[in-house]
Amino acid sequence: METIGMERPNSSALLEMRGITKSFAGNMVLNKVNFQCRGGEIHGLIGENGAGKSTLMKILAGVYSLDEGEIEVDGRAVAFAGYDQARRAGIRIVYQELSLLPGLSVAENILMGRWTRGRGGLISWRGMNEMAREALERVGLGDLNPARLTGPLPIATRQLIEVAKALLHDPRIVVFDEPTSSLTEKEAARLFSLIHELKDQGKGIVFISHRLREVLDHCDRITVMKDAEKVLTDDASAFDENRLIVAMIGRELSAIYPGKRDSPPGREIFSYRGRPDGAGDELSFSVREGEVLGVGGLAGQGQIPMLESIFGLGKADGVTVTVAGEKYTIKKPGDAIRAGIALIPEDRNKQAAFHILSIMENIAASSLDRHSWFWLIKRISEFKAVRGVAERLKVRMTSLAQEVAYLSGGNIQKTIFARWLLASPRVMVLLSPTNGIDIGTKQQIYGLMRELAGKGIAIIVLTGDMMELIGLCDRVLVMYDNAIVRELAGPEITEENIMETSVRRRIRD
Repeated sequence: METIGMERPNSSALLEMRGITKSFAGNMVLNKVNFQCRGGEIHGLIGENGAGKSTLMKILAGVYSLDEGEIEVDGRAVAFAGYDQARRAGIRIVYQELSLLPGLSVAENILMGRWTRGRGGLISWRGMNEMAREALERVGLGDLNPARLTGPLPIATRQLIEVAKALLHDPRIVVFDEPTSSLTEKEAARLFSLIHELKDQGKGIVFISHRLREVLDHCDRITVMKDAEKVLTDDASAFDENRLIVAMIGRELSAIYPGKRDSPPGREIFSYRGRPDGAGDELSFSVREGEVLGVGGLAGQGQIPMLESIFGLGKADGVTVTVAGEKYTIKKPGDAIRAGIALIPEDRNKQAAFHILSIMENIAASSLDRHSWFWLIKRISEFKAVRGVAERLKVRMTSLAQEVAYLSGGNIQKTIFARWLLASPRVMVLLSPTNGIDIGTKQQIYGLMRELAGKGIAIIVLTGDMMELIGLCDRVLVMYDNAIVRELAGPEITEENIMETSVRRRIRD
């Protein structure tokens, strides 16, 4: 039940959280955390996955109750017993893990629980669509039909719909939790313009992101969290990327990327030939032993259709791959799995994670045949294998029985990696594998990729992060207009070369 205390007119903070403490099943996730956000301020909140950032904001939004502590909004003490009370108090969260219902229309999702009524109390679909269209125009989606189903829409579009939903009723405090992880550069620029508009209107903005450059460029103050506690709060001008990283994980920026291969590449272990969209020119490329192959270029230039076709997805026509000297025709995912190909998809929550199942069940899903006898699963053998790979990847959990839904984004990604590692793949295709993941977990994934490449597994990674292409990859394929237009290797892999190939072709067109 929401309670209102004495107003403190001299308080300079729009939001004040003091001594916030929270545990789940005896696991401390917040330990006496203090956090403040002023009106007309963009306050960055950063830390590794599992540091407590999202839990702190979910307590603010009434999703979780606090064990200890107090919250004030506009100088008044509040205690929200549910999300609806926090919403009525003017608090909104744009979640990283989207809350939209795929079976409902865009308009139904945006106006969830606040549907427009017409004569006789019936729902006014015209009124709903008009309200939704106004909200969509605000986030740059004015051409989207509000009557369309949400489920089939691209993840970037769904992320912007989530923003439109949050801003519908003029909130006072808005929390953005990894809002740009799926957006193109143009879409992100539009979102930041909107965030600064909210700041100018005196709103309190809490901005959570693992993209440190965004935090430094757009925030007024920054709070760093680590291991369930607040480390420090300071003006953004007092930070650079290195200070942020050291505060979060205790290591310098230069130590994040593993060393590249220091010997010549070995034999060819994977090759691809096919038409990803079922038409156009045939594409081909290969990976050699010990290599990490990156795929870059501006978003939407055919990278995802090409890489998904390796796994038998999309409209691909005549895709042929060679894995360790054996030729395979890939028409469906089953063909790819039999060839030893693994795919880490772009949207881990929609396309890979089984949220209502345990960590144990999620990791074991790809290797049930290895731990079964006829129709019986050998539980002890399965448990030992799953426990071993979960410990190797340092999945932060209470036990293997914990539901995946309660893991942070980075730990969910680790369970998906663990699933495929148990299947002993020969090829791993990784689509934006570090989106929405903290710098410490990224470093683990980088090290794992390099380790697997060294063991002869073909590693192919799509990333829009320029530093990942430069710091991690041995070769980079730059794509434009559904074609591989340039291959860069070694010292040729520079930001200038990648951007020159991507941008100049667009200008010429």
